[in-house]
Amino acid sequence: MAAEVAAVVPVFANTDLGFWVQTGAFFLSAGAAVFVIWHNGVLARRRALIDLIIQQKADAQLIADVQTVYRLHEMGNHLSSLVGADSAERRTILHVLNNYEFIAVGIRHGAFDEDVYKQMQCSNVIKLWQATSGFIHEIRKIDNRYTLFQDFEALAKRWERKPIKKVKV
Repeated sequence: MAAEVAAVVPVFANTDLGFWVQTGAFFLSAGAAVFVIWHNGVLARRRALIDLIIQQKADAQLIADVQTVYRLHEMGNHLSSLVGADSAERRTILHVLNNYEFIAVGIRHGAFDEDVYKQMQCSNVIKLWQATSGFIHEIRKIDNRYTLFQDFEALAKRWERKPIKKVKV
C-alpha cells in the first residue's frame, strides 16, 4: 500500500509549474467561453423581444385591434357572445389574442426574456386577459380545444399573482 502511494506522489511532485499554469489557463478559458455563450444568449433573447415590441408599436392594425377589444369590453359587451359569429369583432379579438399567445409561447420556451416583457407590458397583459377571458373560455368549450391561448392565460395569471413592484426613486 505504501509503495502505491509513493508511486503516485512523485508523478505530481515532479510535474513542473508550466503544466499547472497551462492546465489552469485551459480551464479558465473554457469557463470564460461558457459564460460568454450564456451571456450572448441572454442578450439575444432581450434583443429579439425589444425588436418585437418595436414592431408591435409600429403596427397600426394591431394597435387599433387592441383598442377595439378594450372598447368592446368597456361598453359592457360580453366578448364571449362573439365566439360563434363570423364577424369583424371576432376576427379582431383573435388577431390580438394570437399576437399575445405568440409572445407567451416565446417566453415559455425561452425565446423572449420574461422579466423585460413583464416590466414593459404587465398591466396590458393582465388587462387584456381580464377583457378576453370569457371569450377564451367560451371558444375552448365550443371548439373542444382546451389548450387554446393557454400560454397567454398562464402568463397573465402568473403576473396577476406577482405584479411588478414599484421602483424606488
